[in-house]
Amino acid sequence: MLHLLAIPLLNVALAAEDAPELTSDAITGAPPGAVLPESALGPGDPFPEGFDLEWLGPLSDNLRFTLDLSGRFEYDTAREEWSISQFYGFDLYKVISGKQGDIATMVLQGFATRIDNNPAPPWFFDGPTDWQWVYRMFYINWKLAPAGAMNLKVGHFEMPFGLEMQFDTNGTLQQFDTAANLGIKADWGLTVNGLFDGLEYEVGLGRGSGNEWQAAGSPYTAVGRIGLEPINGWWVGVSGFSADLYRPSGTIRRQRVGVDAGVEWQAWTLMGELSVGRNEGTDILHALGTLSWQTADETIQCYGQLKTLQLRDAAAAAGSQTQTVLGVDWAADRHWTLSAQWVQNLERPANGSREAAIRLQARYRF
Repeated sequence: MLHLLAIPLLNVALAAEDAPELTSDAITGAPPGAVLPESALGPGDPFPEGFDLEWLGPLSDNLRFTLDLSGRFEYDTAREEWSISQFYGFDLYKVISGKQGDIATMVLQGFATRIDNNPAPPWFFDGPTDWQWVYRMFYINWKLAPAGAMNLKVGHFEMPFGLEMQFDTNGTLQQFDTAANLGIKADWGLTVNGLFDGLEYEVGLGRGSGNEWQAAGSPYTAVGRIGLEPINGWWVGVSGFSADLYRPSGTIRRQRVGVDAGVEWQAWTLMGELSVGRNEGTDILHALGTLSWQTADETIQCYGQLKTLQLRDAAAAAGSQTQTVLGVDWAADRHWTLSAQWVQNLERPANGSREAAIRLQARYRF
Protein backbone atom coordinates (compact mmCIF):
# COMPACT_ATOMS: atom_id res chain seq x y z
CA MET A 1 0.00 0.00 0.00
CA LEU A 2 1.26 3.45 -0.81
CA HIS A 3 2.66 5.73 1.86
CA LEU A 4 0.29 8.29 0.42
CA LEU A 5 -2.59 6.07 1.45
CA ALA A 6 -1.17 4.64 4.64
CA ILE A 7 -0.35 7.88 6.44
CA PRO A 8 -3.89 9.32 6.38
CA LEU A 9 -5.30 5.97 7.52
CA LEU A 10 -4.49 6.85 11.13
CA ASN A 11 -4.97 9.80 13.45
CA VAL A 12 -2.85 12.82 14.02
CA ALA A 13 0.19 12.38 11.83
CA LEU A 14 -1.47 9.18 11.89
CA ALA A 15 -3.97 11.44 10.54
CA ALA A 16 -5.76 12.02 13.79
CA GLU A 17 -8.98 13.34 12.22
CA ASP A 18 -12.93 14.23 12.97
CA ALA A 19 -15.84 15.76 10.96
CA PRO A 20 -16.30 17.92 7.89
CA GLU A 21 -18.85 20.65 8.45
CA LEU A 22 -19.43 24.34 9.02
CA THR A 23 -22.49 24.30 11.25
CA SER A 24 -22.20 25.57 14.82
CA ASP A 25 -21.82 23.32 17.84
CA ALA A 26 -24.80 22.29 19.92
CA ILE A 27 -23.07 23.57 23.04
CA THR A 28 -23.50 27.32 22.93
CA GLY A 29 -21.26 30.00 24.34
CA ALA A 30 -17.94 29.03 22.73
CA PRO A 31 -15.88 32.12 21.89
CA PRO A 32 -16.35 33.14 18.24
CA GLY A 33 -13.28 32.32 16.20
CA ALA A 34 -12.29 29.56 18.61
CA VAL A 35 -12.56 26.83 15.95
CA LEU A 36 -15.16 24.43 17.29
CA PRO A 37 -14.17 20.75 17.34
CA GLU A 38 -17.27 19.36 15.68
CA SER A 39 -20.97 19.89 15.05
CA ALA A 40 -23.88 18.18 16.72
CA LEU A 41 -25.30 16.83 13.47
CA GLY A 42 -24.11 15.92 10.00
CA PRO A 43 -22.91 12.86 8.10
CA GLY A 44 -19.36 13.32 9.29
CA ASP A 45 -20.12 13.45 12.98
CA PRO A 46 -23.61 12.80 14.44
CA PHE A 47 -22.47 13.72 17.93
CA PRO A 48 -24.67 12.25 20.69
CA GLU A 49 -25.55 14.15 23.82
CA GLY A 50 -22.99 12.16 25.77
CA PHE A 51 -23.15 10.92 29.34
CA ASP A 52 -25.47 12.48 31.93
CA LEU A 53 -23.11 14.57 34.04
CA GLU A 54 -25.62 16.55 36.10
CA TRP A 55 -24.24 14.90 39.24
CA LEU A 56 -21.19 17.14 38.77
CA GLY A 57 -23.30 20.17 39.60
CA PRO A 58 -22.10 23.49 38.13
CA LEU A 59 -19.18 21.70 36.47
CA SER A 60 -21.63 20.02 34.08
CA ASP A 61 -22.62 23.35 32.50
CA ASN A 62 -21.55 23.36 28.83
CA LEU A 63 -19.74 20.05 29.38
CA ARG A 64 -20.01 17.09 27.01
CA PHE A 65 -18.24 13.76 27.43
CA THR A 66 -18.57 10.72 25.18
CA LEU A 67 -16.76 7.51 24.42
CA ASP A 68 -15.69 7.17 20.79
CA LEU A 69 -15.07 3.77 19.19
CA SER A 70 -14.21 3.14 15.56
CA GLY A 71 -12.69 0.57 13.25
CA ARG A 72 -11.17 1.04 9.79
CA PHE A 73 -10.49 -1.60 7.19
CA GLU A 74 -8.42 -0.98 4.08
CA TYR A 75 -7.90 -3.43 1.25
CA ASP A 76 -4.99 -2.81 -1.12
CA THR A 77 -5.69 -4.39 -4.51
CA ALA A 78 -1.97 -4.54 -5.34
CA ARG A 79 -0.90 -6.34 -2.17
CA GLU A 80 -4.23 -8.19 -1.93
CA GLU A 81 -4.15 -7.70 1.82
CA TRP A 82 -6.23 -5.94 4.48
CA SER A 83 -4.89 -3.49 7.04
CA ILE A 84 -6.95 -2.63 10.11
CA SER A 85 -6.97 0.32 12.53
CA GLN A 86 -8.96 0.41 15.78
CA PHE A 87 -9.57 3.46 17.99
CA TYR A 88 -10.90 3.31 21.56
CA GLY A 89 -11.08 6.72 23.16
CA PHE A 90 -12.93 9.61 24.73
CA ASP A 91 -14.00 13.07 23.66
CA LEU A 92 -14.46 15.86 26.21
CA TYR A 93 -15.67 19.31 25.25
CA LYS A 94 -16.11 22.08 27.84
CA VAL A 95 -16.84 25.80 27.68
CA ILE A 96 -15.44 27.45 30.82
CA SER A 97 -17.45 30.47 31.91
CA GLY A 98 -17.34 33.05 34.68
CA LYS A 99 -19.37 36.02 35.86
CA GLN A 100 -18.16 38.08 32.92
CA GLY A 101 -19.02 35.44 30.34
CA ASP A 102 -17.06 32.72 28.54
CA ILE A 103 -13.40 32.35 29.47
CA ALA A 104 -12.10 29.41 27.46
CA THR A 105 -12.95 26.33 25.39
CA MET A 106 -11.35 23.00 26.31
CA VAL A 107 -11.16 20.00 23.97
CA LEU A 108 -9.60 16.72 25.15
CA GLN A 109 -9.51 13.72 22.79
CA GLY A 110 -7.36 10.65 23.41
CA PHE A 111 -7.39 7.19 21.85
CA ALA A 112 -5.82 3.81 22.47
CA THR A 113 -4.96 2.93 18.87
CA ARG A 114 -4.27 -0.47 17.41
CA ILE A 115 -2.86 -1.03 13.91
CA ASP A 116 -2.61 -4.39 12.18
CA ASN A 117 -0.64 -5.13 9.00
CA ASN A 118 0.05 -1.47 8.19
CA PRO A 119 2.97 -1.41 5.71
CA ALA A 120 3.89 2.24 6.41
CA PRO A 121 3.05 3.08 10.04
CA PRO A 122 3.84 6.54 11.47
CA TRP A 123 7.23 6.73 13.12
CA PHE A 124 5.95 6.55 16.71
CA PHE A 125 4.57 3.05 16.13
CA ASP A 126 7.02 0.21 16.70
CA GLY A 127 5.99 -1.70 13.59
CA PRO A 128 3.13 -2.63 11.26
CA THR A 129 1.21 -4.20 14.17
CA ASP A 130 1.26 -2.26 17.43
CA TRP A 131 -0.66 -0.41 20.17
CA GLN A 132 -0.05 3.27 20.93
CA TRP A 133 -1.83 6.08 22.78
CA VAL A 134 -2.73 8.81 20.30
CA TYR A 135 -3.83 12.38 20.95
CA ARG A 136 -6.16 14.06 18.49
CA MET A 137 -7.10 17.50 19.78
CA PHE A 138 -5.93 18.10 23.35
CA TYR A 139 -5.95 21.81 24.13
CA ILE A 140 -7.49 24.77 25.91
CA ASN A 141 -8.32 27.92 23.97
CA TRP A 142 -8.32 31.01 26.22
CA LYS A 143 -10.38 34.07 25.30
CA LEU A 144 -8.12 37.15 25.30
CA ALA A 145 -10.36 39.74 23.63
CA PRO A 146 -14.12 40.37 23.32
CA ALA A 147 -16.19 38.85 20.51
CA GLY A 148 -13.55 36.20 19.82
CA ALA A 149 -11.17 38.72 18.26
CA MET A 150 -8.19 36.99 19.90
CA ASN A 151 -7.73 33.66 21.68
CA LEU A 152 -4.68 31.75 22.91
CA LYS A 153 -4.69 28.01 22.24
CA VAL A 154 -2.27 25.83 24.23
CA GLY A 155 -1.86 22.07 23.87
CA HIS A 156 -2.02 19.58 21.00
CA PHE A 157 -3.66 21.28 18.05
CA GLU A 158 -4.29 20.69 14.37
CA MET A 159 -2.10 22.47 11.83
CA PRO A 160 -4.00 25.64 10.76
CA PHE A 161 -3.31 25.10 7.08
CA GLY A 162 -5.64 24.97 4.09
CA LEU A 163 -9.04 23.33 3.89
CA GLU A 164 -8.64 21.53 7.21
CA MET A 165 -9.51 24.80 8.96
CA GLN A 166 -12.92 24.88 7.28
CA PHE A 167 -13.81 21.18 7.37
CA ASP A 168 -12.27 19.22 10.24
CA THR A 169 -11.56 15.67 9.02
CA ASN A 170 -10.28 14.16 12.28
CA GLY A 171 -11.71 10.69 12.77
CA THR A 172 -13.15 10.43 9.24
CA LEU A 173 -12.10 8.71 6.03
CA GLN A 174 -12.33 11.93 4.03
CA GLN A 175 -8.94 13.66 4.12
CA PHE A 176 -7.31 16.75 2.62
CA ASP A 177 -3.85 15.15 2.93
CA THR A 178 -2.58 17.61 5.52
CA ALA A 179 -0.30 14.98 7.05
CA ALA A 180 0.87 13.60 3.71
CA ASN A 181 1.62 17.10 2.39
CA LEU A 182 3.16 18.76 5.46
CA GLY A 183 4.58 15.64 7.11
CA ILE A 184 2.49 16.36 10.24
CA LYS A 185 -1.16 17.01 11.03
CA ALA A 186 -1.24 17.97 14.71
CA ASP A 187 1.46 19.14 17.12
CA TRP A 188 2.10 20.30 20.68
CA GLY A 189 2.48 24.07 21.03
CA LEU A 190 0.40 27.23 20.99
CA THR A 191 -1.47 29.44 18.54
CA VAL A 192 -3.08 32.86 18.53
CA ASN A 193 -6.43 32.65 16.76
CA GLY A 194 -9.69 34.48 16.30
CA LEU A 195 -12.18 36.28 14.12
CA PHE A 196 -11.80 39.97 13.33
CA ASP A 197 -13.67 42.10 10.82
CA GLY A 198 -14.75 39.11 8.73
CA LEU A 199 -11.31 37.46 8.75
CA GLU A 200 -10.50 34.19 10.48
CA TYR A 201 -6.89 33.69 11.51
CA GLU A 202 -4.70 31.24 13.40
CA VAL A 203 -0.92 31.46 13.73
CA GLY A 204 1.25 29.31 15.96
CA LEU A 205 4.44 27.53 16.93
CA GLY A 206 4.81 23.84 17.73
CA ARG A 207 7.35 21.32 18.95
CA GLY A 208 7.55 19.63 15.54
CA SER A 209 7.20 16.08 16.88
CA GLY A 210 3.50 15.38 16.38
CA ASN A 211 1.87 12.92 18.76
CA GLU A 212 4.80 12.77 21.17
CA TRP A 213 6.94 15.52 22.70
CA GLN A 214 10.46 15.01 21.33
CA ALA A 215 13.18 17.68 21.44
CA ALA A 216 16.21 15.88 19.93
CA GLY A 217 17.53 17.84 16.95
CA SER A 218 15.50 20.95 17.94
CA PRO A 219 12.42 20.27 15.80
CA TYR A 220 9.76 22.96 15.39
CA THR A 221 6.71 23.96 13.37
CA ALA A 222 5.67 27.49 12.41
CA VAL A 223 2.28 27.59 10.74
CA GLY A 224 -0.60 29.94 10.08
CA ARG A 225 -3.66 30.69 7.99
CA ILE A 226 -5.82 33.75 7.38
CA GLY A 227 -9.03 33.67 5.38
CA LEU A 228 -12.48 35.11 4.83
CA GLU A 229 -15.21 33.94 7.16
CA PRO A 230 -17.46 31.64 5.06
CA ILE A 231 -20.73 33.38 5.98
CA ASN A 232 -21.67 34.31 2.41
CA GLY A 233 -21.41 30.80 1.00
CA TRP A 234 -17.82 31.16 -0.20
CA TRP A 235 -14.34 31.75 1.17
CA VAL A 236 -10.68 32.05 0.27
CA GLY A 237 -7.66 31.69 2.54
CA VAL A 238 -3.87 31.69 2.45
CA SER A 239 -1.55 29.54 4.57
CA GLY A 240 2.14 29.23 5.37
CA PHE A 241 4.18 26.43 6.94
CA SER A 242 7.85 25.98 7.83
CA ALA A 243 9.21 23.14 9.96
CA ASP A 244 12.01 20.87 10.96
CA LEU A 245 10.07 17.73 11.88
CA TYR A 246 11.31 15.16 14.36
CA ARG A 247 12.03 11.66 13.16
CA PRO A 248 14.07 9.02 15.04
CA SER A 249 16.74 9.21 12.31
CA GLY A 250 16.94 13.04 12.39
CA THR A 251 14.84 16.07 11.53
CA ILE A 252 13.32 16.60 8.09
CA ARG A 253 12.62 20.03 6.62
CA ARG A 254 9.30 21.13 5.08
CA GLN A 255 8.17 24.50 3.71
CA ARG A 256 4.82 25.32 2.13
CA VAL A 257 2.81 28.31 0.95
CA GLY A 258 -0.79 27.56 0.05
CA VAL A 259 -4.15 28.95 -0.99
CA ASP A 260 -7.57 27.39 -0.47
CA ALA A 261 -11.03 28.41 -1.64
CA GLY A 262 -14.55 27.07 -1.73
CA VAL A 263 -18.13 27.86 -2.62
CA GLU A 264 -21.39 26.38 -1.35
CA TRP A 265 -24.58 26.24 -3.41
CA GLN A 266 -27.62 24.55 -1.93
CA ALA A 267 -26.57 20.94 -1.21
CA TRP A 268 -23.29 21.23 -3.15
CA THR A 269 -19.84 22.32 -1.99
CA LEU A 270 -16.91 22.82 -4.36
CA MET A 271 -13.50 23.53 -2.86
CA GLY A 272 -9.81 23.23 -3.59
CA GLU A 273 -6.34 23.67 -2.14
CA LEU A 274 -3.00 24.39 -3.84
CA SER A 275 0.37 24.59 -2.12
CA VAL A 276 3.99 24.83 -3.26
CA GLY A 277 7.23 24.46 -1.34
CA ARG A 278 10.18 22.19 -0.63
CA ASN A 279 10.97 18.91 1.09
CA GLU A 280 14.68 19.22 1.81
CA GLY A 281 16.08 19.64 -1.73
CA THR A 282 12.94 18.65 -3.60
CA ASP A 283 10.42 21.15 -5.02
CA ILE A 284 6.83 20.17 -4.26
CA LEU A 285 3.46 21.10 -5.71
CA HIS A 286 0.38 19.67 -4.00
CA ALA A 287 -3.13 20.21 -5.35
CA LEU A 288 -6.52 18.91 -4.32
CA GLY A 289 -10.04 19.51 -5.60
CA THR A 290 -13.21 18.12 -4.06
CA LEU A 291 -16.93 18.24 -4.84
CA SER A 292 -19.46 17.10 -2.24
CA TRP A 293 -23.23 16.78 -1.93
CA GLN A 294 -25.37 16.09 1.10
CA THR A 295 -29.03 15.38 1.75
CA ALA A 296 -31.34 18.02 3.22
CA ASP A 297 -31.35 16.29 6.62
CA GLU A 298 -27.51 16.10 6.54
CA THR A 299 -27.45 12.35 7.15
CA ILE A 300 -25.75 11.35 3.88
CA GLN A 301 -22.77 12.97 2.21
CA CYS A 302 -21.20 11.91 -1.10
CA TYR A 303 -17.96 13.34 -2.40
CA GLY A 304 -15.30 13.00 -5.07
CA GLN A 305 -11.70 14.18 -4.94
CA LEU A 306 -8.78 14.58 -7.32
CA LYS A 307 -5.34 14.82 -5.71
CA THR A 308 -1.91 15.29 -7.22
CA LEU A 309 1.62 15.66 -5.84
CA GLN A 310 4.36 16.86 -8.21
CA LEU A 311 8.06 16.54 -7.27
CA ARG A 312 11.27 17.88 -8.81
CA ASP A 313 14.66 17.52 -7.12
CA ALA A 314 17.95 19.42 -7.46
CA ALA A 315 19.04 17.16 -10.32
CA ALA A 316 15.91 18.16 -12.28
CA ALA A 317 14.47 14.67 -11.87
CA ALA A 318 10.67 14.77 -11.75
CA GLY A 319 7.93 12.54 -10.45
CA SER A 320 4.25 12.70 -9.66
CA GLN A 321 1.49 10.98 -7.74
CA THR A 322 -2.16 11.34 -8.76
CA GLN A 323 -5.23 9.71 -7.32
CA THR A 324 -9.02 9.96 -7.35
CA VAL A 325 -11.30 9.32 -4.39
CA LEU A 326 -15.02 8.52 -4.30
CA GLY A 327 -16.62 8.41 -0.86
CA VAL A 328 -19.87 8.31 1.08
CA ASP A 329 -20.71 8.99 4.75
CA TRP A 330 -23.98 7.89 6.33
CA ALA A 331 -25.08 9.07 9.76
CA ALA A 332 -27.37 6.14 10.55
CA ASP A 333 -28.43 7.79 13.83
CA ARG A 334 -26.93 10.04 16.51
CA HIS A 335 -24.47 7.30 17.48
CA TRP A 336 -23.43 5.46 14.30
CA THR A 337 -21.54 6.79 11.29
CA LEU A 338 -20.72 4.40 8.43
CA SER A 339 -18.26 5.43 5.71
CA ALA A 340 -16.76 3.94 2.56
CA GLN A 341 -14.17 5.03 -0.02
CA TRP A 342 -12.75 3.86 -3.31
CA VAL A 343 -9.25 5.24 -3.95
CA GLN A 344 -7.74 4.85 -7.42
CA ASN A 345 -4.06 5.69 -7.88
CA LEU A 346 -3.64 6.94 -11.43
CA GLU A 347 0.07 7.68 -11.36
CA ARG A 348 3.05 6.75 -9.17
CA PRO A 349 6.64 7.96 -9.54
CA ALA A 350 8.20 4.60 -8.70
CA ASN A 351 6.91 2.35 -11.47
CA GLY A 352 3.85 4.00 -12.97
CA SER A 353 1.63 1.09 -11.94
CA ARG A 354 -2.01 1.58 -11.13
CA GLU A 355 -3.26 0.54 -7.72
CA ALA A 356 -6.54 0.90 -5.88
CA ALA A 357 -7.73 0.68 -2.31
CA ILE A 358 -11.10 0.12 -0.63
CA ARG A 359 -11.62 1.77 2.76
CA LEU A 360 -14.45 1.09 5.20
CA GLN A 361 -15.13 2.65 8.61
CA ALA A 362 -17.69 2.15 11.36
CA ARG A 363 -17.80 4.68 14.19
CA TYR A 364 -19.91 4.57 17.34
CA ARG A 365 -20.26 7.23 20.04
CA PHE A 366 -22.16 7.07 23.30
